[in-house]
Amino acid sequence: MKKSQKRACCDVSLIRQAEFQNFCRNGNPSSFIRNRKMPLTDLLFTMLNRKGITLSLELRNYMKTAHPGIEISKAGYLKQRMKLNPLAFYELYRHHNRNFYAEPGFSTFQGYLVLAVDGSGINIPTTKETLKEFGTSSRKGTKPQASIGLGCLYDVMNRMILESDCCKCKFDEMRLAEEQIDRVSETIGASQPFLVVMDRGYPQCHLLNLRY
Repeated sequence: MKKSQKRACCDVSLIRQAEFQNFCRNGNPSSFIRNRKMPLTDLLFTMLNRKGITLSLELRNYMKTAHPGIEISKAGYLKQRMKLNPLAFYELYRHHNRNFYAEPGFSTFQGYLVLAVDGSGINIPTTKETLKEFGTSSRKGTKPQASIGLGCLYDVMNRMILESDCCKCKFDEMRLAEEQIDRVSETIGASQPFLVVMDRGYPQCHLLNLRY
């Protein structure tokens, strides 16, 4: 994608800023202070560069490239990961998207961005905590399966996710779509016009008061 290397450098620059690192500490000023084998920047890089293989192999391959001769255990890595504010990734991808739309050259249809909105459910590990936080998608009388509701606003022509939210498994897709559409100008700019496409599960009557 055009100028992707430049935007990647901007992302790395954000990760290394003190203000962003403080945000990553999740309210605990003592997190990521000591000089450990997996400092905050490396922790973020390993999570962003996951390739879908086992965690042990992911860590071995990363450390071999980034810090030759140094190894970190899976348990030590997971302990570090528990300290991370998960909203750090939300801030990072919004920063990345704003940089993308701040420069000309992105694809439009007759001057309009073409955005698609949809929601879905995803099964997650079933524990007491996940059931309490997100609920279950199982029918009454069957074994509970913890699930989350996921809603996304996607730029079809530029293949960018502009907004995404994780909710309880039973959530109002229309209301979430309205909230995401209201927020999208913060990323693409207030002067950029856009169209939103959605399936027939979204009642049109709720959209009449939206301003594009």
